[in-house]
Amino acid sequence: MITHTALMRSFVAATCIAILGLALSGTPAVFAQTAPTLTAHDAWLRQPTGDRKAAGVFAIVENNDGTKRAIVSASADIADKAELHEMKMMGAMMRMSPVTQIEVPAHGKVELKPGGLHVMLFGLKKMPMAGDTVTLTFTFDDGSTASTMASVRQNEGRKMNDSTMPTK
Repeated sequence: MITHTALMRSFVAATCIAILGLALSGTPAVFAQTAPTLTAHDAWLRQPTGDRKAAGVFAIVENNDGTKRAIVSASADIADKAELHEMKMMGAMMRMSPVTQIEVPAHGKVELKPGGLHVMLFGLKKMPMAGDTVTLTFTFDDGSTASTMASVRQNEGRKMNDSTMPTK
C-alpha cells in the first residue's frame, strides 16, 4: 500500500523533474540571451595605393557595460602586424604615432576614424582591393575580444599629406 508520505515524495520528485526539464529546454523566460558587452561595427579600410604594404583601418567600438574598457591590441587576417595609432597635430604638421591602448568609455563608444584614432596594418599578405572584406579582431584589457568584417574602400584622396603614410 502506498503511504501518504511516499505519494508526496513521488509528487515532489515529478514536479522537480518537470521544472528541470523546462529549465534545460532553453525557455526564453528561464535563459534570456544577453548581448555581447563589447562590439565592433561599421569597419572599413582604405585600399592601399601603389606597392604600399600598410593600410589604415577604421571602425566603431561600443561598450554596453558599466565599466570602461580599453582596446589593447588588434589583428587582421591579411596582415603580419597591427598597431593602434593616433593622428595629432605637432606644430604645423599632422603626425601619426602608436598608442598603447584606446579607451572605450562605460556605456559609450569610440570611433576609429581618419585623422584620429585608428588601427594600422603592416606587412599585408595580399593587396586588399575595393569590395574585399577583411576580418578585424580587437582585444580588450579584460582579455575579451570582438571581431567584425571590414570592407575595403577605394582610396578617394586624403586630407593629410600622402608622404606621412608608412610604407612598411
